[in-house]
Amino acid sequence: METQMMDCSENPIIISDMGAKGLLSHYQFEDGSSQFIFLDIDKETGGISINNPLSLTTGSYVQIISSSEGLLLLSSTGENHLNYVVFNPLTKQSVTLPQHCIARLIIRSGLAFDGKHYQVVLVHVSRDEENGLGPLPGDIELEVFSSETGAWRNHRPFSLSLNVELPDNEFPELNTTPLFSNGAIHWEISGQLLVYHVEDDYCEVIELPNVFEDWSWQSTMTYRRCLWESEGRVHYTYTDFDGVHSWNLLKEDDHNVYSQQNVCDREKFRWALAYTINHEDLAEQDPDILSLGDQWEPRNISPIAYVQDSETMYLQLPGIVVAYNTKNRVLLKVCRYTFPGGDFNCCSFFPSIHRSECNKQNAIKSQVGEVVDFPIGEEVNSFSF
Repeated sequence: METQMMDCSENPIIISDMGAKGLLSHYQFEDGSSQFIFLDIDKETGGISINNPLSLTTGSYVQIISSSEGLLLLSSTGENHLNYVVFNPLTKQSVTLPQHCIARLIIRSGLAFDGKHYQVVLVHVSRDEENGLGPLPGDIELEVFSSETGAWRNHRPFSLSLNVELPDNEFPELNTTPLFSNGAIHWEISGQLLVYHVEDDYCEVIELPNVFEDWSWQSTMTYRRCLWESEGRVHYTYTDFDGVHSWNLLKEDDHNVYSQQNVCDREKFRWALAYTINHEDLAEQDPDILSLGDQWEPRNISPIAYVQDSETMYLQLPGIVVAYNTKNRVLLKVCRYTFPGGDFNCCSFFPSIHRSECNKQNAIKSQVGEVVDFPIGEEVNSFSF
């Protein structure tokens, strides 16, 4: 199936029903081709099933940047530049955005979709060209594409203090996927949360709960991280040598509720610890799944999603995804993925939203404990970007 290209001022789709939560698995092969497997999550049981109508394979080299209410923001390589593509998995329609104008270093990008219109936001900083180093500290600049206008515009936040300390070689698979929640795009950058409020067109910086004075060192001790939304709140979850920790970003009224727990400066520290799960506790649930032997490292566990209705957190491990019920503390394997010669970082997972029509086509309920095997290497719904 060839892609249907549209004028960039048109919307790929208008969604009135945002659908249900799911997962998107991006499996990338050595030749640059990819397989996208969409997974439906049963909100009652927490079980996972493959959504075949949405899943696809492509020979094009693409990377997933983010998802927002059913749309995906992808990047693909063009002639001496990077293309940004907004893709609708339901209609298989894509929009390649016009080239942006700012010639600075892009450190983050994200997608905001309200069901009618979408915006793509690029975060730019200056590079220390004189010394051949990475980003310079100082002002950032945003470039915003709107589907309403079909054009880019610049936005320079004033009085914004953002200390950018990126590693010399920042691996994309270790980046935290941006989150669009409560009308804002959230990015993790150097121990801080950069928040861009789309409608109000302003930015703020929030210190993360695991921030360290030297983030370049701390980032090697804090492994996989994830941003997700639950009950209308932004959650920041990460793993370290102790376990998996999840924090709630407090709203204005929440400080009264958490005042006894949060003794820090409200203006500076805006988080409340939701829960901590020790690695030893996870290993006790199923020693075959989690072995704390000599080969084990905290980076082997990656939080990828959370479903509030079933109180289930999903963790990616080498070759498998497990579901951990935070209420009854039960750990179960839900899916497997393997491929000859492939490695762990070739398979990435992203929270996504699936339309209700898609869920009805794949309506068989999946119970937690039923293990789904990915059809890795099988050509399904071939697509070209």
